[in-house]
Amino acid sequence: MRSSTEKAKETAKRELKAEPLESVIDKMITENYDRSKQSVERERFFEIPDKMVMFYKYSYGQQSRFFSELQKNKALYGSKCKGCGMVYFPPRSRCSECYSDTEWVRVKDEGTVVSSTTSWYATSEFFDKVPYAVGYVKPLDADTAMLQRIDLKSSEFVEPGTPVIARFKEKRIGVVSDFWYEVKE
Repeated sequence: MRSSTEKAKETAKRELKAEPLESVIDKMITENYDRSKQSVERERFFEIPDKMVMFYKYSYGQQSRFFSELQKNKALYGSKCKGCGMVYFPPRSRCSECYSDTEWVRVKDEGTVVSSTTSWYATSEFFDKVPYAVGYVKPLDADTAMLQRIDLKSSEFVEPGTPVIARFKEKRIGVVSDFWYEVKE
């Protein structure tokens, strides 16, 4: 059985051999190299363009349950302090107030905006969402807030105290962008 790292390496090798990615990268390197030679002639600096392919995997560690519940069950989880009862969202393994251990708790999909800003620019994933807000949202049953995207629907900004509700992608992969908030109407 092949490991996930071996599978990732095979995928990357296929993608690097595919056109036009490889030729585009090589062209960019050549163009930058030509510019670097001109810069050397002007005695400013010397850079040599190159390309790098990295294979890695990362772990969510003690926060894994947050992402697995999000992916599998469309559920938001925080953590509750066993000592003072503080509910953290996003979850923490230890309480920052009394340093006690925490336990997992489901938090409500509904919350309120603590603060936000409106974005008029976006990457390709969010072109169709502009304008949208990014803000700290505190679930109704939590004591802390999480920074997350907020779809605005019909307004251009969101004020503190605005009620919101979590929405989930149909196909979730276990990442924080699997959910967002919408202004509750």
